[in-house]
Amino acid sequence: MVNDRPPLRLRQSLAARIVALVMMVLITTGASSWTILGQVRALQASFDLLTAVYVVFNSRLTEARIQAARIYVWVEDSRARNSEPQALAAAEAALLSEALAELTRLVQETRYVVDDALDNPARLGGPDNLEDVRLLYDAISKIELAVAADEERPPAEVIGDIRAQSDINRQFLALESLVTKAIRELSDQVRQAERETERLTIILTIVASLLALAAAVGVILTLRPLRQLTTSVRRLGRGEWEQRIEQGDGSAGDEVSQLAREFNQMAEALQERERRLIRGERLAAVGSLAAQVTHEIRNPLSSVALNAELLEDELVDASPEAHQLLARITGEVDRLALITEDYLAFARRQKPDLQPMNLAAELHNLLDFIDEEFSQAGIDLRREIPGEAFVIGDAGQLRQALLNLLRNAKEALAESPDPERSPEITLGVATPADRVMITVTDNGPGIEDEEAERIFEAFYTRKAQGTGLGLAIVQQIISDHDGSVQIPRSGPEGTVFVIDLPACAPSATPVSSPDLV
Repeated sequence: MVNDRPPLRLRQSLAARIVALVMMVLITTGASSWTILGQVRALQASFDLLTAVYVVFNSRLTEARIQAARIYVWVEDSRARNSEPQALAAAEAALLSEALAELTRLVQETRYVVDDALDNPARLGGPDNLEDVRLLYDAISKIELAVAADEERPPAEVIGDIRAQSDINRQFLALESLVTKAIRELSDQVRQAERETERLTIILTIVASLLALAAAVGVILTLRPLRQLTTSVRRLGRGEWEQRIEQGDGSAGDEVSQLAREFNQMAEALQERERRLIRGERLAAVGSLAAQVTHEIRNPLSSVALNAELLEDELVDASPEAHQLLARITGEVDRLALITEDYLAFARRQKPDLQPMNLAAELHNLLDFIDEEFSQAGIDLRREIPGEAFVIGDAGQLRQALLNLLRNAKEALAESPDPERSPEITLGVATPADRVMITVTDNGPGIEDEEAERIFEAFYTRKAQGTGLGLAIVQQIISDHDGSVQIPRSGPEGTVFVIDLPACAPSATPVSSPDLV
């Protein structure tokens, strides 16, 4: 069997949709985490720069500045006590040398802080984040050169050059002011970064939560048809065959939609099977009753017909009115006999002898046989039949079913003629995929909706002289061939009967029936 259903596309897959929603949440969470991590790293770098560089540098700079101030005060006192700095006592000179060496050491330790920062820029936010540190390095380097120069000079010369000590103190004060300003600015920057990090964390958390909520709602909506499917399956199991699952606009093609389509097809098949079972049981009961009633009627009818003939022979000299009455009795008896034959044919219909056959050829033969009959009735009989349309069926029974439909359309056109259009009937055949679709279309007055629902019921007829068996026989024949007959359209523009039969592969020697009606 050919599968005409389009393949399931990945973008419409239920699993792909759920994975996409989960990936959206994961990507959003990952991006948020990465953004927050970058912000935290920047904040950590600024904090490390503040605590590990500026604070430590300022602490050591303060120690060095205090030492330089002590030296300056001690030099001033020495100049006040000794008018001749060259006559400085050896002990005092030694103390000054130690003080200068200590100052040099403190300045060097202070410079080591910025040296370490400049040598490891990665842990402090990169080289661009160390512009102010380079300014500190330049300033402390100048102080270090001045202090080193004082250490190399004799103590007496240092005491004699009070201006140099004053200049060193001014550089310390300037550098301390620069560090204080940098610490204040960096502290403000760290606090601002902290607030921005908190705000960004809250915003990203809200966004991620909303996306996660949207993803959860999407999953719930995606899986919601499964609940409806479960309920419908439970109801279907209780025998509610009309259960169907809504499929929206039909654009979805995921697993749930595919499962819904399969469920609807299964429900339709079960409902059709139930209808066929009920119809079969009803027809069997009606057929059995019709056979019994017909059997009981045939013998009296035969006696009535025989007695009417004998009576006609006895009344040779009777009036014309008497012969007319006998003719009417004989006509009615013949009509009742035909009806009983129809009932017997309906009740004792044989099972079809299924053989591969070219249905198109059979239909051409049928139309050739009845063409003159329909032409005399003023009906244009058209055909839209391909050269081949193979099915497995009973040629005689299918021929009978199509003949019943064609004559039913002919009678409908004769009962309600439309003077504005010429009556016509079209017999068409199409072969979509693995099916053979036969259509009988007329441009008659159409069938009312209530009648369309009952038109295939046995003994239901709109005709004054009809038996109501023609379309019931058609439906039973088509059902025995695993097919269906429907009325997809009926109205003022006409009526369409569609017979759907399973197709088969062309046979090497297709079986055809003789041209019998």
